[in-house]
Amino acid sequence: MKVKYIFTSTATVDSISSFYWDFGNGQTSTIMNPDTVVYENAGVYTPALVYNNRADLMIVKPDLITVHHTVAANFRVNDTLTARTYVFEHTEPLDAGTSYIYLWNFEGVGVRSGSKEIVTFPATDTFNISLTLSDDNGCSSSTSQKLVVLEKISVQNVFTPNGDNINDFFVIVSNGGLPVVVRIFSQAGILVYKSEGTIISWDGITASGQKLNPGIYFYTVEALNGEDIKSHSKAGVLYLYK
Repeated sequence: MKVKYIFTSTATVDSISSFYWDFGNGQTSTIMNPDTVVYENAGVYTPALVYNNRADLMIVKPDLITVHHTVAANFRVNDTLTARTYVFEHTEPLDAGTSYIYLWNFEGVGVRSGSKEIVTFPATDTFNISLTLSDDNGCSSSTSQKLVVLEKISVQNVFTPNGDNINDFFVIVSNGGLPVVVRIFSQAGILVYKSEGTIISWDGITASGQKLNPGIYFYTVEALNGEDIKSHSKAGVLYLYK
């Protein structure tokens, strides 16, 4: 959180000829009543004021100013295996010991208050999504983005598990309540990977720990309990590059 303060000298010392302010944040001033001082970084600050360049006329205010860290309201969106249903999740690490309030606004749907929300939109269209994150220190952050909602379920067909933190995982997300089973096959039809859950993230490594070679693979996704097969099934080609 960026904080602004105005400092004013109230000294009663006679014959003051100079002022030296040290605001504790790397900024200083030599005027009697400095203009607004901005503290941009989180931390605890100790300002001090020296009159007439004399150490015995120094005033120090230990830990007078506390600036709290503002957590950004950034979020990610994952498509799911249910048409028009998406998972929204706040992505930034939170500060320990601080309480947070989430306020999502999903156009066409309404407001929600969780750190992670599963939302089904009423139609295929473009919707505005916003998140405001507030904490008990009075800090807040907001962000928004537009989401193009499609009737067709979208599953990525390319991923690059090379450790550069860009598209390193093949991700499958269900609607959050219905588990699915994902199977990956080689071109020869050999099962190289299988996993079950509501969110599956595969890094191109088999269950035995073998890193697969770049190439073409095939995937299938099915509802684990056999229900709602039509909206929770998918099959396709997956390209693994490095």
